[in-house]
Amino acid sequence: MKLYYTPKSHFARKNRILIDALSLEVELVDAGNVADSTPEIFANNPLMKVPTLVDGHQVIYESDHIAAYLVRKFDPTDSYQVLTNDVNQLNLRAVMNGVMTAEVELIMAERSGINTQHLKRFDKLRATVTQGMNWLENQADLFPQQPSYAGFHLICLWDHLLLYQMFQLKHPHLQQHIEKLSGFDCVVKSTPL
Repeated sequence: MKLYYTPKSHFARKNRILIDALSLEVELVDAGNVADSTPEIFANNPLMKVPTLVDGHQVIYESDHIAAYLVRKFDPTDSYQVLTNDVNQLNLRAVMNGVMTAEVELIMAERSGINTQHLKRFDKLRATVTQGMNWLENQADLFPQQPSYAGFHLICLWDHLLLYQMFQLKHPHLQQHIEKLSGFDCVVKSTPL
């Protein structure tokens, strides 16, 4: 199996942590510049994004679909609650994915030279991140106390926000969960530089 990723991608990192937690042998293929528009470097993902998982002739797009595929194939007991149908857990996932996507759009716009200040579209993205993080802080008790996919997701989001320093993180309840997870080998191994 091969996972097409970039070292700083928080979406791909969710998969990398799960792969390491499950002790799976997966080759990591760095796609390089995520602004590149060559489908081949993304394993021919038509969205030209990471992550993409290639397992023989099977190609899987999108981090949560990749996680579900890996768990169905290699972890029938679903040790980290990837396949949950719990609405609260799915809402946590939806908000985290939304915050992550909004942050990436802001980063990519600024990298391409767009002044994102005082433009309604980008103001809304900043509000999405702020409101999303505040919502997660208010729902922090929904994160399982034991290592879980929701927790892996949270630490990927948190570390990415720290890395790019576009937002202040004043969320003590979330930080408690981060501190619990930060020492696990499967988390440490993929910490962005």
